[in-house]
Amino acid sequence: MIFCELEKEEFMEFLKNHPLNDFTQSPQMEEIGKLSHYSSYYVGVKKNEKIVAAGRIMLQKGKFGMHCYSPRGLILDYHDKELLTFFVKELKKYLKKKKGYVLTIDPKIPYKERDINGNFVQNGYDNTDIIESLKSVGFIHEGFDKGMDTSKQVRWVFVLPLLEKSEEDVWKEMDANTRNLIRKAEKIGVEIRELSYDELELFKKITENTSQRRNFHDRTLAYYQKMYQLFKEKDEVHFLLATLPIKKYRQSLEDEKQKEIEKLNHLKVESKRKNSEELIHTLEKNIKEAERLEQEEGENIYLSASMFMTYGNEVIYLFCGNIDKYMKFNAQYLMQWHMIKYAIQHHFPVYNFYGISGIFDKKDKDYGIYEFKKKFNGVVVEYIGSFHLPLSPLYKMKLSLKKN
Repeated sequence: MIFCELEKEEFMEFLKNHPLNDFTQSPQMEEIGKLSHYSSYYVGVKKNEKIVAAGRIMLQKGKFGMHCYSPRGLILDYHDKELLTFFVKELKKYLKKKKGYVLTIDPKIPYKERDINGNFVQNGYDNTDIIESLKSVGFIHEGFDKGMDTSKQVRWVFVLPLLEKSEEDVWKEMDANTRNLIRKAEKIGVEIRELSYDELELFKKITENTSQRRNFHDRTLAYYQKMYQLFKEKDEVHFLLATLPIKKYRQSLEDEKQKEIEKLNHLKVESKRKNSEELIHTLEKNIKEAERLEQEEGENIYLSASMFMTYGNEVIYLFCGNIDKYMKFNAQYLMQWHMIKYAIQHHFPVYNFYGISGIFDKKDKDYGIYEFKKKFNGVVVEYIGSFHLPLSPLYKMKLSLKKN
């Protein structure tokens, strides 16, 4: 086996055919790293001139030396202990020469199999041995943390397996109320469309609104623009906007009101007549509201915006923003259904709803995020977490200062 630096093209070829392929490892993301002053290096192990292990390593200068990070890396068969040992040994030498003081990795490897409710599946998969293997070659496990920490890669996600499933299968398996909300959004005329590069400022405005309301860190406009430039050519990124055309919405209300009036004229039972009259009254209020919205907002109301990656073997629901006062139009439900159908039509085996807290208590402040995703059906996936490989005594010094 030979440890060596890799050309971007050969690294990319290896990555795209590997089961641990993830967009965060891709050479395109080197440009994103530069926004935070990271430089990237491509290294790997070759056996009989064939790449058998690899990783994109990001280096950022700090006061203790170079912090080295391989997002969702390293890329190899972790059950091959000989390969893992050799790769890590040579990687340590390589990074020490670059004045690295620690290497952080967070492999895209599930820990133990869980069901839709987050409970362990009896006799399900169990990758505890990989954690032990990483420890045996010098890595320190950060632990089984929970919560939504936007400063690092998510450890808990919710995914919908799509292999051999049709749109009809997925539709039937999701929560009944979710189907109703999707139908309602379609009925009133909510539309989903792709944003162009020039419209990303609008996307940012919506996500920023949500980040301020929910108190989480939003990405910069430069990040969104760069992601578009890097991934849109191969259709691997999608910025979607949900809008409500007011004229269409108002007409749907008028049509529904007229149908209900016709229905009322044939009703004899007093209780049914009362229900019908109440519905007509509600529709009239909604029509007046639609008229007001048209005057205040114009022909189209912006409801929601989301960013999706369609990379490797999955569609990833990465970022979103919602206009709070228009949540009642259920645009996010329709947005998800729109992209689930896209995933099925383009033969993606996994739809990744992405981050959840891993805390399955209804009192948890982030429980609503999990609850929303759960309504579409799927399973909880817990990754094995982050690991640190000390490269210098300075790493211990940093830890001691942190404790103090």
